[in-house]
Amino acid sequence: MKKLAVLLTLGLLGAGLAQGVRSLGMGGVALPGPSFAGSNPAYAAFPDTWGREGFALPVGLLRFLPAFSDTSPFTYFTDPNAFRTSFDLLSFYDQASHLGSFLLNPARSPDEVVFRVKADGLAITDGRGNPLLPSFQVGGTPEKPTALIPAPLFSLGMDLGPGTYLSVGPFAGTQGVRVRPSPELAQALVGGSIDPCKASTPSPCHLEAGGAFASGISLALGFATPLPEVPGLGRVYLGVRGEGFYGLGYVEASGLARPTFDPDGNVNGVSYETRYFLSYPEYLESSLGLGGSGLGYGVRADLGVAVDGGQYAFGLGVRNLLGFSQWSGVEVEVKDGHETRTPTTRRSGFSAPAFFLNGAYRLPLDVGELLLAADASFGATAPAFRLGLEYALGPVALRTGLGLEGGFRFGLGAGLNLEAMTLDLALTTHQAPLVGGTVYGLALAVGF
Repeated sequence: MKKLAVLLTLGLLGAGLAQGVRSLGMGGVALPGPSFAGSNPAYAAFPDTWGREGFALPVGLLRFLPAFSDTSPFTYFTDPNAFRTSFDLLSFYDQASHLGSFLLNPARSPDEVVFRVKADGLAITDGRGNPLLPSFQVGGTPEKPTALIPAPLFSLGMDLGPGTYLSVGPFAGTQGVRVRPSPELAQALVGGSIDPCKASTPSPCHLEAGGAFASGISLALGFATPLPEVPGLGRVYLGVRGEGFYGLGYVEASGLARPTFDPDGNVNGVSYETRYFLSYPEYLESSLGLGGSGLGYGVRADLGVAVDGGQYAFGLGVRNLLGFSQWSGVEVEVKDGHETRTPTTRRSGFSAPAFFLNGAYRLPLDVGELLLAADASFGATAPAFRLGLEYALGPVALRTGLGLEGGFRFGLGAGLNLEAMTLDLALTTHQAPLVGGTVYGLALAVGF
């Protein structure tokens, strides 16, 4: 348990720092500019006049202190009893996926999954009768690897000539989280009858939750350049990037719950199955001892275009236009208390493009200025949409925004731009995975 907790911590540390506090205050919307060159290679050459951000303090790391036993795996070392009674894996994931925010009420795992037959149909609840979300997804499909690795925690760049650059850096983060019902369970939930769940034994109805996390070292070679200005449109920028990685760790896990029936066809319980895949370099086997030693690597090609029209800007990025990744390790399946371990190699397809579209518009007012921004992601990742605005009056800025990203999200923020420093604050919200409900967080950034 100790080694697995450390591995999961390393696999999540980069998930929550991808967005700046200014962006979070605007509902998470991505503003055009170099800050989002990872999503659109053309932004590597784009002027930094739209999305300037201060340094986002990783305040979410505070919840990994042993004092917060519900989210800190390190409580295992300081107080094993508190760890066993209080630590919650869903709470840990929720906070680790939002390191830029200190979560005030991270999601809490259900005590159990209960299938209830009611007069008005079938319901899925936790052990306290609270309804569970049968469908939820953020990021890509977690059932197989992808060359769409998380953004590096930090990068060391090298200028190779006009518009050409090389960068290297460590990455760690989630590659996708999903909760979904089987087709038979979806039919039972819609139709209000549990009969489809009795078609065979074991029941074809099940609720599955899964996630994938990756870490390693990435190496990117890119080229971005401005093109001649297009009359009536603005300055056009074009960018291409090739990125490869060497894997340091990959965890792919899923859990499945299905109803069981007595001889009379009544629900009398729930059976659970778990499966996970582990991969890490062979030299880590002596330290981790989990049997997942192997090799992980991948490469992909990205393309992007962007336009700067002065008062407006927009761009389109396509990641993983062509790509491939592979991890070798061990797959472990636990069913009815019996564990099966199988050496396995997991591979991605050769093309799974992910599209990213964003734009912003400045609207001068009689007093102050209004900034409107929107973005959308779709393709190989779960669809997401965000809309935000910022009102600036002198050194003060007020922000708000909303979006759909694995559920409804909302943001409020404020900024103060002084000559010597900048300060940004944000109140963030997102929907708790699986259990539903709103999770609140606080974020802070400073710049000099």
